[in-house]
Amino acid sequence: MSIIPINPVPIVSVLVLAFNHETYIAQTIESILGQMVDFDIEIIIGEDFSTDRTNQICAEYCEKFSGVVTLVASEQNVGMHENLARIWQRARGEYIALCEGDDYWCHTGKLASQVAFLDAHPSYSLCGTYTKRIKQDADGEWAEAGRIGPPAVKDAYYLKDLIPDYCFHTSSVLVRKNAVRFPPWFQQMYCADRPLYLLCAEQGPAGFIPEVMSTYRLHGGGIWSPVTLLAKSEKSRDLFETLDRHFGYRYHRLITRTLGNILWSYMAEAVVAADLPTAKRLFWQASSYFLKSGRVDMLRHWSVAVLRLYLPGAYTLLKSRAV
Repeated sequence: MSIIPINPVPIVSVLVLAFNHETYIAQTIESILGQMVDFDIEIIIGEDFSTDRTNQICAEYCEKFSGVVTLVASEQNVGMHENLARIWQRARGEYIALCEGDDYWCHTGKLASQVAFLDAHPSYSLCGTYTKRIKQDADGEWAEAGRIGPPAVKDAYYLKDLIPDYCFHTSSVLVRKNAVRFPPWFQQMYCADRPLYLLCAEQGPAGFIPEVMSTYRLHGGGIWSPVTLLAKSEKSRDLFETLDRHFGYRYHRLITRTLGNILWSYMAEAVVAADLPTAKRLFWQASSYFLKSGRVDMLRHWSVAVLRLYLPGAYTLLKSRAV
């Protein structure tokens, strides 16, 4: 055990959101306890009225590591945002790290490296790393399925750099607590991670350590996976239009173009799933945002999509001739 509580105030507060994570939560907590650090941390678990053994497992860790682990349990399900808010308020650390109960850290030097980075860059608001994605194969074994990270390695990532891309997974970041000011609309959004990073970036740039230090599980029990594509579209539009207003429309074209790209990706998923009615709706939604952003480089892709959605015979013929 490398983490020994010495001082009453920790340097890092690690917040764990747990709900029906019986299969994964022990690995999550062990990966945090296994961090090699020379400073104090605290682990605050928000357990949101799970129907499996998640609460019991968390309680056992709380008892075993009473100087480090705190369990905040629910008497009823309060939802992701309320769960995060209540454990965020309890956090005493200068820095806050996040790790949901079905993810884990795969590098024992994650916290030490990120704290060193932010200590050395006092104007920076957060620091991220690469995240490895894993999913179960046909045999039930967890296999790598790509990674999450910024499209290019840079010294600093400003707000305009973080808007277009999902640069950091929740499990990868360390944020400076005093850089976060939660606006009233925050709890109404479908997610917490992307708006959190952008709110941080208002206060200072993000740093990046180009190493894989966290792991994100892709599985059917996640919150986002079961959501329909049209519902994802509605939630995404709500988020980015809210962000656009929050930033005073200073990044309007960039936000609008980003939203168009997201909706276009949903359309592509619907096409692969052979759900043409949904694909057509998403096509026109995406197209409207591209027009608003002044994006004209989509003309060729737009024409191909029209053929595929509305003239599938012509699309098949042209595709066969191209081959």
